[in-house]
Amino acid sequence: MMDPRALASEQLRSGERLLWVGQSDPRVLLTGRDGFLIPFSLLWCGIVMFTMVPETVAEGPSFVLVLSSVFVLIGLHMLVGRFLVKRHRKRTEVYAVTDRRVFVTNGRSTRETDVRRTDRSVHWSRGRDHCSVQWETGNSGARAFFGTNNAQAIYANTGLDGFFGPRSTAFWDVPDGQAMMSALDEASAR
Repeated sequence: MMDPRALASEQLRSGERLLWVGQSDPRVLLTGRDGFLIPFSLLWCGIVMFTMVPETVAEGPSFVLVLSSVFVLIGLHMLVGRFLVKRHRKRTEVYAVTDRRVFVTNGRSTRETDVRRTDRSVHWSRGRDHCSVQWETGNSGARAFFGTNNAQAIYANTGLDGFFGPRSTAFWDVPDGQAMMSALDEASAR
């Protein structure tokens, strides 16, 4: 079992003070984006199964077999695999707020940003039992089409994030939202 405070403490810099440590709730797997991604994944798998697989079974050319396999793997990852990825991340990543920065770490890699940044968006679940905070990433043409800053934000917290560029710095589905927000407010007021 991982100790979140110990893992976060290993990442501290000289003179840095830890204000809050937490993790995402691994039981929370669905987001609003799944209202699109799940039907799309089912459609993808259905199209692949009814168009490409019969060609493969009918002893089509070997490139059709390879192409079919790739499309089947993509569909299975979108339908099931991304939830396994997401659950693994929620169990192994630690969120931390210090007096200088916020960071997400799993012990092997760390994403961070300045704690004083004001371009963060805060979202509470309906019952206010989980809180998510995401800091804006770059600017891109995807905003006009998707209504968000970039493709990374579209797939954030779906298990597909990281495939289309670096993952953003964000704390997802934190059950201790009040303490996290208090630490963020205290640190950013300095």
